[in-house]
Amino acid sequence: MKKSSIIWLIVIIIIIAVAGYFWWSSMSSYPSSVTTTQTSTSGTSNPSTNPTTSQPMTSAGLTLNDSGGGIFGAYLSATNGMTLYQYTKDTNNVSNCTGACATAWPPYTVSAAAAASLTSDPGIVGKIGTIKRADGSLQVTYRGLPLYFFAGDTKPGDRKGEAVNGFTEVAP
Repeated sequence: MKKSSIIWLIVIIIIIAVAGYFWWSSMSSYPSSVTTTQTSTSGTSNPSTNPTTSQPMTSAGLTLNDSGGGIFGAYLSATNGMTLYQYTKDTNNVSNCTGACATAWPPYTVSAAAAASLTSDPGIVGKIGTIKRADGSLQVTYRGLPLYFFAGDTKPGDRKGEAVNGFTEVAP
């Protein structure tokens, strides 16, 4: 093979690799759809579907999870195992995520009955509560800040929404 042919082959491989990286990055940052699943009264969900939902959950609470150390450390999840996030533009007892934002970041909503009996795992010291959203639904709060799921998280334990569009995982 000629030396110029080898150089062009290497250039083409690099271009394909860079294009693939940017395509993959854009696909993992922006979910194309949100599917729903309802949680049973025992607080378990079907992990084969996307458990993020704007439908009220029938039981609610916060679970402490630990990534095993590293830079991410411990984080909170809902009883369905899905990671919870807070929005940096929210203020105490006020959600500023509506419309398209709430589609990509479904609020953690609960029924009135579940709101009356919110629970948390030992080790979670912050106060949990609810606020009423503009649509009348009850959104779970932790330390006064509203909680959200990320539509890009498709199974319990996923943490793809960390530091995306002003959302961060909730530390205990």
